[in-house]
Amino acid sequence: MQFRYILIALVGLAALIGAYFLGRGRSPEAAAAAAPIATARAQAGANVASIDPVRMMASLPARDMPLKRIFNDLRSRADAGDVAAATRLYQDLRTCAGLDNLEWFLTRVADETLADKIDGTSAQALERYRVQLEAVESHKQAIHKTRTLCDGLDRGMLDSQLSSLQKAAQLGEEHARACYLASGPGYDARGLMRHPEWIQDYRSSVKSLVDAGMAAGDWKVVDILRRSYEPGADGMLAGTLGSDAVQYYRYLKLYRLGAERGRAADMDRKLALAAARIQPEQRADADRWAQERFQNEFGSSNSTDTTAPGWDPCSFATPQE
Repeated sequence: MQFRYILIALVGLAALIGAYFLGRGRSPEAAAAAAPIATARAQAGANVASIDPVRMMASLPARDMPLKRIFNDLRSRADAGDVAAATRLYQDLRTCAGLDNLEWFLTRVADETLADKIDGTSAQALERYRVQLEAVESHKQAIHKTRTLCDGLDRGMLDSQLSSLQKAAQLGEEHARACYLASGPGYDARGLMRHPEWIQDYRSSVKSLVDAGMAAGDWKVVDILRRSYEPGADGMLAGTLGSDAVQYYRYLKLYRLGAERGRAADMDRKLALAAARIQPEQRADADRWAQERFQNEFGSSNSTDTTAPGWDPCSFATPQE
């Protein structure tokens, strides 16, 4: 078996265990502290009419608490506008939804490792084999620990991972917002086959999430939009937005204003192509729009810090705690 399989397993398990012990994206407690209750009320709407401030800031259950035991509590807190609870819920559901696939993959890796024919005369081959076996064993133990989070979850709970992501996005959690905008119902493609109504829910949510992201100066949203408006773009957001050469130029121009020097040349080439597709007066208006947004909403900040080439909106970084 090739050594790269172990490396792939390492990457997958690092993400899994990071989600289990630390959560993805911002620390849920930090997210709650950073989001005032008044903001949660405004973004979540009528469901937040009776937010209890004490409950909003209540600590979250321990990381080793089975999700089945705390699912209803987290969901009710999320429905009441608790950003931390909403974040914890969608992160843990994501972990559990992917656990079976990762465990199956690791089982195959283990079988192939044990079936390998090793050159017993080569010290290097023996050492590599030892490292592979140790990696497989340590990852099995890690998955076993993570199982305590996911045991007993029923299909209805797992089917709520998209709605939980959507709720966190609506409450202003930036990683959830980026992921939901970029992926839409495709975040849970199997669930979508049972719930086609998710498509309309997504279409109805896009504008408010875009507006919230722009108001928050979220460059991830700008990058997602410029890619979705790009000629020939596919995906659910592109299908929802439709083709619009002026909007493409606007978001591309805004993103370019904040781009670091190393990416400016590529942005300039794309801007020249985009400008050729619209009228001069449309370009002038878009330039003014982009400059105003860059200064007002984005504070003339760097657009490329959080949007490196190839970044995945649904890969949630572990927090620094």
